[in-house]
Amino acid sequence: DAGRLERELDRLAALSVTNLRVLGAIEELPPPSAHAQPAVQPRPGEFDEALLAGLDRLLCGARDRGMTVVLVLNNMWQWSGGFASYVHWATGEAPPPMRSGASDEEWQAHQAYATRFYSTPAARALYYRYVRMLASRLNSCSGRRYADDPTILAWELANEARPLAAVEAYRAWVEEAAAVVRSAAPSHLVALGSEGPTPWPRYVRTDLRADHAAVDYVAVHLWPQNWLWYDPRLVPPESGGDGGGGGGGGG
Repeated sequence: DAGRLERELDRLAALSVTNLRVLGAIEELPPPSAHAQPAVQPRPGEFDEALLAGLDRLLCGARDRGMTVVLVLNNMWQWSGGFASYVHWATGEAPPPMRSGASDEEWQAHQAYATRFYSTPAARALYYRYVRMLASRLNSCSGRRYADDPTILAWELANEARPLAAVEAYRAWVEEAAAVVRSAAPSHLVALGSEGPTPWPRYVRTDLRADHAAVDYVAVHLWPQNWLWYDPRLVPPESGGDGGGGGGGGG
C-alpha cells in the first residue's frame, strides 16, 4: 500500500524521527509456526520482486524526508522465518512449531533449532546469497545500488541473535557475516542486532564486548514488560500508571 507507506513516513517525519530500523528479509517457514506473510524469499534463491520494489520505495521515501535506514537481514525469531527457515532449507528437517502464545518449552525448542544456523554451512551460504543479492540490487525508483545508497546507514546481521550453548560458533558467524556484508557494501556500517544483556545471562550467554568485536557499533534492546521488570497492572493509579508512563512500551 504505497499510500499508507507515504502517510506513515510523513507521520514519522512529523515526530522528528530521523532513522528507521527496517526488516529487509522475510523467509517462508512451514506451518503451523506464526510468521509474516508474504515472504520476500518464499524458497531458497527465489525473491518476490513486488516486495523488493516496496523496499525500494521505502528507501526513496526515507531519503526524501532526510531519514536514514538500518536494514535487518535475518532473525533469531520465527516471525519472519529467519534462522529457522535457513536451517530447514539446508537440512530438510522441520522446525519445531512456534504458534502465537507459545509455551516456554516451545520457545526453548525453537531457539535450540535456530542456533544450529551458526554451525550449518549450507544455511549460512543461503543467507549470504540473500545478503549479496540485496546489496547489489538496483533500486527501481532511485537507480542506485543498495550498496551505494547513502540512505542506508547500516546493515544489521540479524534481529536478536543469541548464542545459547553455541557461543564459539555464534561469534565465528558474527565475524564471518560482518566480513561478507563489508565486502558487499563497503560504504556502510555493520551492526549485530543483539539484544545485549538480558535477565538470563547464563542461558542466553551474550557478551556485549566479545559479541560486538567484529562490528561497528553497539545497540541493545530493552523489553521491560516481557522481562517482567514492569507490570502496569501493579502501578498505583496515583502514580500515573494508567496513562502509559514509565517503561511499559517494550511489551
